[in-house]
Amino acid sequence: MSQQTPGPAGQRPPASKIPPLQHIAPSIFVPHEDDILKVEPPRDRVERLKRILKTIDYNREGVKENLMYMFEREKRRIIEEATATEAIQGQPKIRPGLPTEEVDAIISSMEAEAQPGMDYNIQDIPQLDTQRPIPPDMPLRDRTVIQLLNLIENGLVELRNYEGHMAGIADYYTKCLERELAIINEAGMRPEERASARGF
Repeated sequence: MSQQTPGPAGQRPPASKIPPLQHIAPSIFVPHEDDILKVEPPRDRVERLKRILKTIDYNREGVKENLMYMFEREKRRIIEEATATEAIQGQPKIRPGLPTEEVDAIISSMEAEAQPGMDYNIQDIPQLDTQRPIPPDMPLRDRTVIQLLNLIENGLVELRNYEGHMAGIADYYTKCLERELAIINEAGMRPEERASARGF
């Protein structure tokens, strides 16, 4: 649930027209690709397994599109709410820039030569702790940035988890199809050919 910050004289920004993202469960609903009342039933197990794999691919892409839409909508809600709050509270004061000496020191550090043997390629970025509560006294714009970063981090986790889940299901049915095709292939072989195919 989002929290709106009261403005001067107890004013509150108008509620966003976009409801807060509560759960991603609705993303699993994907329209059927074909009319199920008109599709002919599969002729055999091989055709059935091929249809299952095709449906898995179709649903996987559909769910990912739904997830991206939900995350994009939540991003718009966060920004709209922050914009409405700032319209009541007024824009924050501009922070003073860095002293000239600090700017010179930063530029000097950036111009320093790379140390031999040092690997500057960052492979792993620490995962953002999205469960850490946002301090209530944090400035509005900083709080909004944290909310967006949390949304991105949680979105990436959900997408990776879903992709791994669907990959496991697809792998299971792919192996089922391979076994079924092997059985059909062996059915037309002579006994010695079957033994050779099985490595005996």
